[in-house]
Amino acid sequence: MEKELTHFFNTSLTNALRSLKEDSKAKWGTMTAKQMLIHLIQSSKMMHFGNNTLLIKEEYVEKAIAFLYTDKAIKKGLVVPNDIGFNFTNNNEDIEELKAELINSSNNMINFLIENTDFKAIHPYFGELNTKQWILFQKKHYSHHLSQFDLL
Repeated sequence: MEKELTHFFNTSLTNALRSLKEDSKAKWGTMTAKQMLIHLIQSSKMMHFGNNTLLIKEEYVEKAIAFLYTDKAIKKGLVVPNDIGFNFTNNNEDIEELKAELINSSNNMINFLIENTDFKAIHPYFGELNTKQWILFQKKHYSHHLSQFDLL
């Protein structure tokens, strides 16, 4: 796996989370800081959800995957349906515990992908992704939300 990709999760993520506080306000969107952390924790596990549903048309999959290889950011204000596995009902946890859980969950995700280079799973908006594409997606996704809270 390319060092540049894993460096984001091993270093940049930890550094960015240091300045996130419970009362940090988003520059856009409606998520709280805790909800954003929960969302990313759930996202780090989504490749194991056994999803078989594509929310985009099959003819757009190739273009969607090509987007992962660009420097373009995910658009602000994109609304993700609740039924694809994101749940914010339990956010009584301490923000520091959530940050630690996100780092741990992200490390587990990266380690799994490094150790299972032939792994593939379906993403609802990108289709079947291989290990590198999952890392590219998660880097864009994490960057999107960290930027949402002005952490990158």
